[in-house]
Parts: sequence; C-alpha cells; structure tokens
Amino acid sequence: MKGIAHFISGIAAASFIPAAVQQSAQGAWVLALAGAWQQYAVRFDTPLREIAVRIGPVVTTSQVPVGATSVRADARAKFSAPMNYTYDAEVKIDIFSGPSFRFERKGDAIAITFLPWHRAWSHSLTVAIGLGVIVGLLWGWLAGVVVALGYAVHVLEDQLGAMGSNLLWPLTRGRFPGLNLIRSGDAVPNFLTVWTACALTLFNLDRFADAPRLPAAPYLLGVVALPIVALVPTYIAGRNREKPRPVETLRQADLVAETQETEV
Repeated sequence: MKGIAHFISGIAAASFIPAAVQQSAQGAWVLALAGAWQQYAVRFDTPLREIAVRIGPVVTTSQVPVGATSVRADARAKFSAPMNYTYDAEVKIDIFSGPSFRFERKGDAIAITFLPWHRAWSHSLTVAIGLGVIVGLLWGWLAGVVVALGYAVHVLEDQLGAMGSNLLWPLTRGRFPGLNLIRSGDAVPNFLTVWTACALTLFNLDRFADAPRLPAAPYLLGVVALPIVALVPTYIAGRNREKPRPVETLRQADLVAETQETEV
C-alpha cells in the first residue's frame, strides 16, 4: 500500500489504546511519532538479448517535468547468455522509486530477481515485537505497544498484495507469499484504508473523551461499514475483469506502485 495509507493506519491502531489518546489530548503524546531527477526507463528485451535504456525528462520530487527537457534516443547493449526475466518488459525509474535487480547464474541462464532487498527484514513481525520491546524499555510500556502495533499493521497490510513479506525474519529467510487480494497502487484499497483509519481514529478520540458525542452503532455502520460495503464489490468485479498476469509481474507492479502516485 501507499505510505500515507500505512501512516494513517498506524495512527488508527494506536488510537484504540485509551492511555495514548488521553496523553495526546493533554499534549504529552503525539500519536504520529527538493531537488530534481533525470527520469529514465530500462527495458529487458529477452528475445533479442538486449538491454535498452530510454532517457526521459528531468522531473521534480512530485514527478513533474522541469521546463522543456528533451528526450534522448534509446541506448542498447547486447548480452549473450539467456535471461530468465518474468517481470514487465520496461521499468520506469522515477525519483524515490528506482528499483534494483539481482542477477544470478542458474545453469546456463541469468535469473533476475526484482528488488531482492525489499520487504525482507524490515517487513517482519518479529522486528515489530523487538522494536516495541526496545522502545518500551526506553520510554515506557505505552510507547512500546504503540510502536509495535503501528509497525505490525504496516507489515500485515502489505501482506494483502502479491509480493508478501518475510514475516518471521530472522527465523525465516524468504518472503511469505502475499494473499494477492489487492494491488499496492489501486485507488480503492488505498482510499478505503485511509478513510477507515481516519474514521476509527476519530471514533476512538471521541470514545475516550470525557463526554463522548458520537453514537457508536450508527457511526460505525454508516461511516465505517457502508463505504466498505459499497466499494469492495465494485473493486472485486473490476479485478475479475482483468486479464490474468504472471505472479512475478504482479509482484513487481506492487513494489513499483508503492512509490508512485495513485491515479483515481
């Protein structure tokens, strides 16, 4: 999912802890603890055994072109060994979204792994627990629970996509396959995540106040449940109409989409 969806989900999770809300209301706690870039694209042309690079415009951190920048011709290089590449043919490298590949020899071919470092140790529930323990020892149990809970929500949300994460690092070395229920860059899951997280945060802020004003059942049904019921079937229907793609292509698309803007 997008960073903003993870960020707000973490706040929503922390808002279920009464002490965190109360300390935030008193000012002692806060729940939520430029340049330019030459855009370019890399294409792996396996039938011709070529790697091509297409130079794009100079863009800002918002991926907006700077002035009238020209686009130069493709540069190509031949390679002799067979290549095992199952992702999208062209990969666009934008500011803050430059992917990396791992090239390994397997038999007589070169196997390519897309972003081998991503969602490894950093997307682990054991790390979430460990970090929570460390923070708890330094700043108290409440800080530790908030940090661990927010971190774990991030990890579990990413597990809904195709890529998956190494949930039990360092006990395990590889990623657990994702559930493939959503795409990281799809507008509907990101919107619903942000909307639901904001709605739950507001509900908990009111619930733990001295004089709550929101009626629980109508609010949860109308503000939280209704948008989910209205949008999820439409999203599922749209997914079912999509042309099937290889799992590795879906995983690559998930990773690239995490650092790009969501189009609605």
